[in-house]
Amino acid sequence: MTKRKVPLKISKLLLIFLLSKLLFSFPDDIKASLWVERHHLYKKSSIDSIFFQAFDNNIEDVFLQVRSRGDALYKSDIVNINQNIDKNFDPLEYSLMLADLLKIRVHVWINTYLIWSAESPPDDDNHIYFENYDWIDKPRNSNNDLSDNRIFISPNHPEVNQYFEDVVRELVSNYPTINGLHFDYIRSQNNNYGFNDIGVKLFQDKYSFNPSNIFSNYEKLGLTAFEKDSLSNIWDKYNQRNITQLLNNIKLYIDSFHPNILLSAAVKPNPREAKNRWSQDWIRWINEDILDFVVPMNYGIESHLFIDNLRRINEEILNIDKVIMGIAIYNQDEAAIAQKIILSKYSGFNNICLFSYNSLRDNKIDLNLVRYEYLNNKFIIED
Repeated sequence: MTKRKVPLKISKLLLIFLLSKLLFSFPDDIKASLWVERHHLYKKSSIDSIFFQAFDNNIEDVFLQVRSRGDALYKSDIVNINQNIDKNFDPLEYSLMLADLLKIRVHVWINTYLIWSAESPPDDDNHIYFENYDWIDKPRNSNNDLSDNRIFISPNHPEVNQYFEDVVRELVSNYPTINGLHFDYIRSQNNNYGFNDIGVKLFQDKYSFNPSNIFSNYEKLGLTAFEKDSLSNIWDKYNQRNITQLLNNIKLYIDSFHPNILLSAAVKPNPREAKNRWSQDWIRWINEDILDFVVPMNYGIESHLFIDNLRRINEEILNIDKVIMGIAIYNQDEAAIAQKIILSKYSGFNNICLFSYNSLRDNKIDLNLVRYEYLNNKFIIED
């Protein structure tokens, strides 16, 4: 009997993997993950590069952006497929196959309420922008945010959250091997927004006042500043509650039918500002176990701002292990990145997520040098 020979090409690939593991890996005291944007998922070859680099760098969790601007990078009967995807190719299916081979966990990254971010509308006439125009959120008045091209749909419109629940149900039913659901833009556009026509009407029916009046006409209505603040607080909680309710409903479904799937969110790094400015009450989401973990986008270059966010999070969070610290690698060099990792570690955050894969693909950042800077400088801090 002739022995079957392993093709040389495969042997070389395995050799490269093994050598690269010796060249670089994150130290044992730091667990790293990686955000990967949608445009890297259009073709098999680019997906190969993602997972080979993750494997090479000992990154065991990746966050793949499968929903970006109201589109899908997976097969769906609810969401229109991204127009850059070949009709015969399923990026998520291929990614999950490769991830299973390399033992890498996949968290599907979903842009939630954000559906568009360009000066001109989508080319696709069937885009949610056109199909459900009445869902779009509105500012308090037309003078707000004229320079902001981003379009959000409103959590205050009752059909919007139901839509996302349907999206999640379809996604996890068709791809049950995903390891996590990761929600981005799970927030309002800012505190000038929330004034979707239907949402305002429902609020007014329930609370008997128009929220627009509390910002511009409260003195004409005979309200004191204290009364104005009290009514404003009711409006703020209404916006926060509708966003939190979506996550609550998704958690109930996941716990009942897919309990192995983790729930997480990318969040603003200052917890109080996140709640008050963007209706993103993520401390509650963690402390009440609505989410399994959050990833604060602590992207600041200045160390004092980075440290201030670490401090604020530490003051309010009950379980520090449910925080993965998001660190930018697109706006700072290897030494600065290593410094942010060290600051995170000595604030109790041993899990980090790098934003983003772009900088690795374009060779703008050398993770070997990050590791070198980390190992050299962490001992100076320890001393």
